[in-house]
Amino acid sequence: TLTASLRGDLYHVNGLIKDNGERFSGVSYRIRPQITLDWRYPFVRQEGIEGNVYQLFEPIASIVVSPYGGNPNSIPDEDSLNFEFDDTNLFSTNRFSGLDRVEGGPRINYGFKWGVFGRKGGNTTLLVGQSYRYKVDDTFSSGSGLEDNFSDIVGRLHASPGEFLELNYRTRIGKDRLDFKRNELSISVGGPALRLVSDYIFIDPQEGGEFAGREELSSSLNSQFSRYWRGSFRATRDMAEEEFRSFNLDLTYEDECFLLTSGFSRTFFQDRDLQPEDAVIFRILFKTLGEV
Repeated sequence: TLTASLRGDLYHVNGLIKDNGERFSGVSYRIRPQITLDWRYPFVRQEGIEGNVYQLFEPIASIVVSPYGGNPNSIPDEDSLNFEFDDTNLFSTNRFSGLDRVEGGPRINYGFKWGVFGRKGGNTTLLVGQSYRYKVDDTFSSGSGLEDNFSDIVGRLHASPGEFLELNYRTRIGKDRLDFKRNELSISVGGPALRLVSDYIFIDPQEGGEFAGREELSSSLNSQFSRYWRGSFRATRDMAEEEFRSFNLDLTYEDECFLLTSGFSRTFFQDRDLQPEDAVIFRILFKTLGEV
């Protein structure tokens, strides 16, 4: 698939502080032509005696050509300053969120998908990929995974052998030492009557980012007691600081006419004026009128 695009941005700013400390007021603009060639070639085959299992292997590559630069300091960045490079934007033509920053220069993204799918619903899929750019782009900060010619390696694994078990794993691996820069693991076990969900996340700190690194474990226990009643309990623990961050307990009644939720939460965050607190919340929603 060959795609060509032309993008134009026009800004008018007052009192913008540039990187050198000077103030700028006036009009700034940019014009961005871009050509993208996306190539995929899936291979599919049946396995098993009755052909009840399908296997897929799909190599993927995309070449993106656009001018270098495009991010002068006369254009403000009011979008998120925390950039995340992962499997969701590996093949994106512009990996920045929002509109204020653009990705420039020729680059190639490549990887593959692999999957096994059963007729009864079980499946396992894997995505692995990397990116390469001809010249280093200093728009990406150190630790983002895109600051060098070759990017870090990103991947995603999803496994669901049946309706009562699901596993999702996402990672970013450093290209030089093959060390883990990001790990996200989610496991869900059980059915509607009783289901346990645990999420583990590890994020390496990023230079110039708004937030520090994080290592966190969250677990929840959910139950659909009956047709109308359900409840849940959730706890979050900071693994780096070795302390709990929050507890949540919820009870919900829902029928065709309205929804009633009652909940208790305890937070342990403490920073400057932010103190630990308890909260009890009642919520009533009339499905044809509104909520209180």
